[in-house]
Amino acid sequence: MRIRVRLRGGLAQGPPGDGTSIELEDGATVGAVLDRLGLPAATCVCTVNGAVATRSTPLRDGDRVEVHPPMAGG
Repeated sequence: MRIRVRLRGGLAQGPPGDGTSIELEDGATVGAVLDRLGLPAATCVCTVNGAVATRSTPLRDGDRVEVHPPMAGG
């Protein structure tokens, strides 16, 4: 299946854009995306099609995954 991945904030590599498409096996999860990109889940906040997701969130063909760095506030 093909999904669209967009890295945000300090994780972005290069100029802002629409991200990139990657090919994953059917039944893949957000964790597979993080693994493919070499990003530890503990340091990322992910959304799938705009909804907060966890490492175990399943993906479907055409999904849009955004990966954000953690934020701190005060």
